[in-house]
Amino acid sequence: MENKNQPPEIEKRPIAEVLKEYKEMHGTEKVPPRPPESMPPTQAEPTQGVQTETVPAASSYNPQDFQNTMSQETDPDLMTSYEIIKLPSGGKFYKNGLKEVSVEYMTSQDEDILTTPSLIENGTVLEILLKRKIKTPGVNIKDLLVGDRSAIILFLRSSSYGPQYSVQVPDPRTNVLFKTSVDLNKLKYKKVSEVPDEKGHFTVELPMRKKTVTFKLLSSGEEDLIQKQADAFQEASGQEYNDANTLKLKAHIVDINGKTDRSYISKFVDAMPARDALTIRRKIIDVSPDVDMEYEFTAKDGYKFKAQLSIGIDFFFPST
Repeated sequence: MENKNQPPEIEKRPIAEVLKEYKEMHGTEKVPPRPPESMPPTQAEPTQGVQTETVPAASSYNPQDFQNTMSQETDPDLMTSYEIIKLPSGGKFYKNGLKEVSVEYMTSQDEDILTTPSLIENGTVLEILLKRKIKTPGVNIKDLLVGDRSAIILFLRSSSYGPQYSVQVPDPRTNVLFKTSVDLNKLKYKKVSEVPDEKGHFTVELPMRKKTVTFKLLSSGEEDLIQKQADAFQEASGQEYNDANTLKLKAHIVDINGKTDRSYISKFVDAMPARDALTIRRKIIDVSPDVDMEYEFTAKDGYKFKAQLSIGIDFFFPST
């Protein structure tokens, strides 16, 4: 007897036959339609009791905001911190009034830069290091004054390897060298009382030629370029002396009694009496913001004296 509650038997057909019938109905070139380039956002209803936030559009993405958010959510042990370093120049020599910069602490990766022979040989090791460590936007390393760059380098050294720096100093009484240690934290910024004019220039009166010379301070990039040019010329010409100091003096001077012609200034400096040249150089040193490298040393017998601290090639390579 037939069971009326039993489901009807499904017709079984070979799969090849089913595929053939599908192709005849839809065509062999038929492909699924591509989704539109920009899908409209799906308006999903929020789940009851759960707060939702709108995902920002791509156009509103701000890298700095993203970095700030990540810095709050990342393990602090995996991040590199930084310090705000006030510059000796106090913002008086930059058009944007730059007074301070954010400087990141050195890491083990930075030591790879300091130990790369090619960078040491071509003299770019500190430039590359500073580019990595200065985090203030818009700062061009080559535009910094020499004194401002020195302050940043001093911070990187003392914060990375400690404030103690071993040096050899000549005893002024005997001129015999003795080894001692310098506390870099005791070095202060030089006090400069004279301020530049609105163009960042200074003036000085020459005692011999009785001329008024107007000069500017050179950036660290300008000084480095002049030094490289002087070294290259000495090597190529076989000249016994290096004329970097004279070239720097010519670059400093912008006006001599109202005359600004570069050819005239160059010839004037070449014929300048040594006393006049010394007067200009002393004035340049006096008005240049910098780290005061004068340090009080103590000889082995307790004798105290002050002398200029000389930074050697081992400044970033303390003995271990």
